[in-house]
Formats: sequence, structure tokens, C-alpha cells
Amino acid sequence: MSAENTNAPVPLAEISQGPNAFEQFLDRNQKNLVVLAVVLALGAAGYVVYNGIETSGQETAGNALNKAEDLSSLQSVADQYPDTAAAGSATVLLANKQWTEGQQDAAIATLQKFIAAEPNHPAIPTAQASLGAKLMTQGKSAEANKIFETLAANPSAKYIAPFALISLGDIAKAGGDLEKAEASYKKVNESFPDSSFAETAGRRLAILKAKPPVEVEAPPAPPTPPAGANTPPPSLTPAPDAAPPSIELPAPAAPEQSPAAPQP
Repeated sequence: MSAENTNAPVPLAEISQGPNAFEQFLDRNQKNLVVLAVVLALGAAGYVVYNGIETSGQETAGNALNKAEDLSSLQSVADQYPDTAAAGSATVLLANKQWTEGQQDAAIATLQKFIAAEPNHPAIPTAQASLGAKLMTQGKSAEANKIFETLAANPSAKYIAPFALISLGDIAKAGGDLEKAEASYKKVNESFPDSSFAETAGRRLAILKAKPPVEVEAPPAPPTPPAGANTPPPSLTPAPDAAPPSIELPAPAAPEQSPAAPQP
């Protein structure tokens, strides 16, 4: 063979063009990829369906809550839709309803059970505020104080923190700690000046250190004069509008007739 033939270029069309690595991977795993695609599609569809069901459940619970007015219907919403926002709202409303109907211990138990069972529920701050207020009414200031301190320190409960601070101030004032009460009221004005509770805190501050008026005894009534004692003569001065007394004057006497002249 000559050198010319040895060094002759090979035509491009004659270079081997076998499948590349990616094509080989697709060929080997085509079935698995199809299965994976089906699984992903089913998973996405399942997520959409789940979200749709969850949204539908929230709406159904909300509609049921809007129609609930008495104890049994509020309890029904809380029991039938336990994982919804409406269930938490129904529980808080249920406790308030129990309280107004004289079931104070039952109302407190309802709130305590809800707070313990659903610590991450969005209605928990409202439930805590309601529980603290009810405990204050029952004179359980120490328990109420702990709840309000938790609320005031909770970053996600800022919407109700001013109420908690005012309540802490009221508890401190009732216990004689005016310095702590003043600090709580001032914090409302400083940290939440736009809150509707700022005006309330200002009124609390205005009367916090005001001293109550001193009570004095009424002067004794004048003694009653004994019977038969000399009484001052009645006033002879007529009343301004009284008519002057009428005085009857004697009629004038008839003039005496002169004697007749003598006849000539």
C-alpha cells in the first residue's frame, strides 16, 4: 500500500455515529421515567385536590359559624370542624356565651382546654385574653397576671398586647404597686400610640396617683326649741306683691244748716 493511500483522509460520513450517553440513559430508563412522570402528576393532582378540600372545609366551617347563635350550635361547630379557624373562633364565642349565662367555671374550662389542645391556633391570643379577663373577674389575679405577661411578650399577639398591658397595670394598681402600674400604662402610650387602648391608658395615668377627697362630717342640725318658748313676732313688712291693707275712713259729716233770717 502506498503512502498516499495511507494518509488519505477518511470521509466524514464514514465516522461511526452511535447513540450518546444521554440517549443511552433514556433508552435504559424510559419505562422508569414514564412511571416517575405519572407519579409526579398524580402527586400534583392530589395536592390540588387536598387544597381544594381543605379550602372547602374552611368555607363550610365558616358558614356554620355564621349561623351559630346558641351554646349547642357553637359547640357543634367546634366539634365538627376541629382543624379549622372557625372552630377556634366558635370555642371562644362558646366560652363567652357560657359566661354570660352564668356558667363561669364551664367558660374558663372551655378556654383552658382549647389553649392546651391548640397552642398554634390563630385564635389562641384572643382566647388567652378572654381567659385572663375572666380570671380577674373571679379575683384570681395571680393566674391572670401570668397570662397577660405571656400575651404582652408574644410578638404575634401585638394586636392584643395593649389590652394585656392595661390589665397588668390594673392588677398592679389593685395590689398597691403604683410604680408597676404606671410603667404598664406608659408602655401602651409609648409602644402602641395608635391603638384604641392608648386613650384608656392615658385616663388610667391621669387618675393613678390622684388622692381621693377627704370626707368630712356634716354639721349637726340646729336644736329644736322647746314647746312654749318665745317665738319672734311675725314680720309686719308686707310682701312685695301683696296689696296694701284697705283702711275704711269715716264718712264726712253733713254740713250744718244756717238759721233762717228773721222776717221783717
